[in-house]
Amino acid sequence: MRLELWRMGNMEGTCALYRTEGELRNSHILPKFIIKHSKKTGSKYQRRVVEPNVRMQDGIKIPLLSPKGEQEFGKREKWFAENIFHPYLKSKYKLPYNENLFYFAISLLWRTIHLELRMDKSLSEKWHYQLLLDCEKEWRDFLSVSMFPRNHSSCYLWFTDRVEFHTTELEGVDYYMTRINDLTIISNPEKTYLAIYAKFNRFIFFSVLKSPGGEDNLTALAINPIRGTYYIPQQFNYWALSEFLTNRIHGISKHNLASEDQQEKIYEEIAKDPEAFWESDAGQSLYNDHFNLKK
Repeated sequence: MRLELWRMGNMEGTCALYRTEGELRNSHILPKFIIKHSKKTGSKYQRRVVEPNVRMQDGIKIPLLSPKGEQEFGKREKWFAENIFHPYLKSKYKLPYNENLFYFAISLLWRTIHLELRMDKSLSEKWHYQLLLDCEKEWRDFLSVSMFPRNHSSCYLWFTDRVEFHTTELEGVDYYMTRINDLTIISNPEKTYLAIYAKFNRFIFFSVLKSPGGEDNLTALAINPIRGTYYIPQQFNYWALSEFLTNRIHGISKHNLASEDQQEKIYEEIAKDPEAFWESDAGQSLYNDHFNLKK
């Protein structure tokens, strides 16, 4: 019921970015071009990792931004699509960038915080709640009035690719790394680590808000706020991301499967044109997981 309410048309309210009253758009958390690409390459319906039985034609939307906010975010989304997203997916492995990438990354991770604030009703009771609010404020000031974040300015981007091999017992590794969209907050029971995480297709963005260390190994992933160049594949070793991905993929493969009814609907979609599906990126990923990487 909550999700259906969020999918309604425009309404009046407070823009989360500019804190102004007026028209409020039903804003995409992930930009529309990402959803369009996923559907075009084999995933007709979008599903949240934590709610696999809820199908969404156009991805998650929540009332968040004013028309002005949508316009500002849209400028950077267009830049990212044209300069990073499509070039990489077309096998370009040297990618120069400018300040628009940093803005896009912050805007995406900021939206992830807002999504979690709305979806996780127990978030205010967790140890990292105030830290999230402080980060949201810093990022909002940067996105709205160009005030550079003093405490939470480290952002990273990892370009993933087809998985050729892995040494784990995990299932569905390729599909997660190349297909699944996943937005969440990463924390540990020891209360020593906190990160905002946003993954779509073959792109993983994250920002570390609290950590016992290890970020020195992320130089190849770091986003320079002004300009830089990515060389792919990137070389790095980061304990926190390795632990998270292992737990996340295991949880999805063992516990977050769609219901039998939803799986039947998925099979029906594939059966409409099986040849086209198996030739799609989604089909190739599933094939790789089940035939090439099966232990």
